[in-house]
Amino acid sequence: MESKKRYLEAADGSLLFYEIYGQGFPLFLLHGNNNDGTYFHYQIQSFMQQFQVFVLDSRGQGHSTNTAKHMTFQQMAADLNAIMEHEHISCANILGFSDGANIAMVFAHTYPEKVNRMVLNAGNTKVTGLKNYWIVLTYLQYFLYWILSFFFERAREKRPIIGLMIHDIGLSQQDLTAINAPTLVIVGKHDDIKLKHTLMIVNQLPNAKFVLVPKQGHTLARKDATNFNREVLSFLGGEKIEKD
Repeated sequence: MESKKRYLEAADGSLLFYEIYGQGFPLFLLHGNNNDGTYFHYQIQSFMQQFQVFVLDSRGQGHSTNTAKHMTFQQMAADLNAIMEHEHISCANILGFSDGANIAMVFAHTYPEKVNRMVLNAGNTKVTGLKNYWIVLTYLQYFLYWILSFFFERAREKRPIIGLMIHDIGLSQQDLTAINAPTLVIVGKHDDIKLKHTLMIVNQLPNAKFVLVPKQGHTLARKDATNFNREVLSFLGGEKIEKD
């Protein structure tokens, strides 16, 4: 698969890397924490048949850089908006996995007119939305990076990224009710996010459809790509929704 590789300099000097595949209505893919756009390896070929697919490396991850000492989902939503403006895209479909789903929710709340349809895979609005053992592991991981950051530059670079996982995303349940974009919430039955938290998100979003995939966990898009891709493409269709 050949792609167009591009960098955009953000307002703070960070370099944002993304790749573009195919043609059609734009679809942005947002990966999870401490990962990069290659997470969607099993989606690109399928999705580019119907959409112009933008695969982003979030700031500080993959080929993107980060100059900020602290990272927030609001900042990363602004990064997505900057890329859309640079590409002259006024409205797009957004698919986010894990932290990418959190960015998508913040983006849809902040820039509602720019979201056509949204797919959320394993997002959480609060740290307590994680299963308890993952909360413990996340704090231990952050503490380890905090210690290592005094000695290693790489750990200093990674610490703000891991820090995203120990903070709520900044959206209340009331904020979720203001997100009107049609949304597919899809998770594996054995995801790292508590099912009751996922259902809270589904119930607060006004136009949400919920799909629970049996026998799958957090990396559903990789472990069961065929079913994941089919559900996503069926939900997205291929056209822009005409809004009043």
